[in-house]
Amino acid sequence: MSCTDAKTMVEGTDFEKKHTPMIECKDTVKTGEIFEVKIHTAGVEHPMDDGHFIQFMGLRIGDIPLARADLTQYAKPEVVFHIKAPSEGHKGTVMKLTAYAYCNLHGIWKYEKEIKIE
Repeated sequence: MSCTDAKTMVEGTDFEKKHTPMIECKDTVKTGEIFEVKIHTAGVEHPMDDGHFIQFMGLRIGDIPLARADLTQYAKPEVVFHIKAPSEGHKGTVMKLTAYAYCNLHGIWKYEKEIKIE
């Protein structure tokens, strides 16, 4: 399955904006800190109908899967995860968070955000 990678949504089409998962979280976190990560579509809400909806949203840090939420047509395409920042061994590094959203008609979409680990 291919994955559509959105670099920026400032100039994206409405089609891109309603499929691309955006990440809202702190830019800097402390090692071992529990922090909130909100994932939602990029400014245009995706339809959530019987035949067309966001089926799941997920989150990774680097190559490590962190969380996933399965959705139905009755849910809003928005999730909040509480994530534990990596351990002391990652202090002073920048790590990539990747959000995924799967539309049952248009496939999987992703968005990346870098966070600094203190």
